[in-house]
Amino acid sequence: MTESDKTGKRRATTRRPDLDTVYTIKSDGSRNMIHPADVKGRWQLRKEIIWAILVVIYIGIPWVRIGGRPAMLIDLPARHAFLFGNTFTNQDFYLVFFIISGIGFSLFVATALWGRVWCGYACPQTVFLEGWFRKIERLIEGRGEARIRRNQGPMTFDKFWRKTLKHLIFLCFSFWIAHTFLSYFIPVQKILTVIMSSPAAHPTAFFWSMFWTAALYFDYAWFREQLCLIICPYGRLQSTLIDQDTVVIGYDENRGEPRTKQAAEGGDCIDCFRCVAVCPTGIDIRNGQQMECIGCANCIDACDDIMAKVGKPGGLVRYDTQRSFSGEARRRLFRPKVIAYLVLFVIGGIVFSAAAGRRTPVEVQLLRQKGMPFVLEEDKIRNLYNLHIQNKTGEDRVYFIEPRPGKEAEPFDPEYVTPIKRLEIDSFDDKSIPVFVFVERKKYSDYFPLGIAVTDSATGYEKLMKLKFRGP
Repeated sequence: MTESDKTGKRRATTRRPDLDTVYTIKSDGSRNMIHPADVKGRWQLRKEIIWAILVVIYIGIPWVRIGGRPAMLIDLPARHAFLFGNTFTNQDFYLVFFIISGIGFSLFVATALWGRVWCGYACPQTVFLEGWFRKIERLIEGRGEARIRRNQGPMTFDKFWRKTLKHLIFLCFSFWIAHTFLSYFIPVQKILTVIMSSPAAHPTAFFWSMFWTAALYFDYAWFREQLCLIICPYGRLQSTLIDQDTVVIGYDENRGEPRTKQAAEGGDCIDCFRCVAVCPTGIDIRNGQQMECIGCANCIDACDDIMAKVGKPGGLVRYDTQRSFSGEARRRLFRPKVIAYLVLFVIGGIVFSAAAGRRTPVEVQLLRQKGMPFVLEEDKIRNLYNLHIQNKTGEDRVYFIEPRPGKEAEPFDPEYVTPIKRLEIDSFDDKSIPVFVFVERKKYSDYFPLGIAVTDSATGYEKLMKLKFRGP
């Protein structure tokens, strides 16, 4: 950028982040690549520990088995899932609503209390980009300043081999992350077989593995922070979730202003722009709360380091509430919105627990066969029903089918006819059998209920199904 001085000559100026433009986009609309400077400190150490734990969990869960089954597996083609010892089928899909809403409300509560703590510490975008890909980039291409100078220079052999090696490693890591993600939908043992097989043998798995590899490589190699700024809706939603009592990363303007290069004069801020240099989204935290801030705490460690060097106390940039930054001592932890989110979360948890507790190991349906509600056969009335049984457990089961007419049906003396009374059903499989019920015409007078029981031989669980017998 340039501007005119008093003599009318044009001189170069350095572009600084502001509240009117997006720093990652240049004035001509092209991309302004961010190369954050290295930073160390207590918050960086905490993030490294959290990221390491999260990566270990992400990698390890597909390999963990509970009761001989995967700890977490969503088998879409087979329409069932394993979740930490529990089995779910397509009949339990409605529970997904409570899981998603529970995650949403817990995120709302966390945001209302501590701002974008999820983005800075647990979001996969942050964990892999900041914890892996940027570290690989620094290792191969050097610090941020060196990368910027090299990118602005001509293509040399040194630049070529560094870029080539970096992108090859990026591609390999993207490939690995994608296949780890797929192992949550395909058993990890099968994933290894799929990788070693021809793409034609597993076209669907091959397509999705290549799709996610390409998407992740594009994101971590080039798109980066633009995902947070442009695509992710959470960044735009956060402004409606936080308030004056939310703990966020901010700049203590009362202490820092007026800014001066001389540590002994003016405020504590020496206007070194170190907080800007380490920001992964290219903002100046001193401009106040901004949508681009992901709460990574890089600026806190950077500012504390500078304050230590100039002999000033840390905390000029820190975690605090807007009330504290403006000089107010009062702070409310539980506010109406936080209480509302907590209440909704608790209600959802109670409903989910009740619904999950009512889940049965077998799904049974007794439906009248399509067509005529009854058939007259000489001196008898016939009703035809279809009994559908779905084994929702992860084991093969045997079910016994037994007529249960009930007291109301005793005067009509119904006769049950089924082709089989002992039904073997494989794990997560289902079968249907016809059930014929006959009543003598002279005994029939009006509709009456009848029942049939299905019993799980392994657990003794019994499901009684009732339906009405119809006649003329």
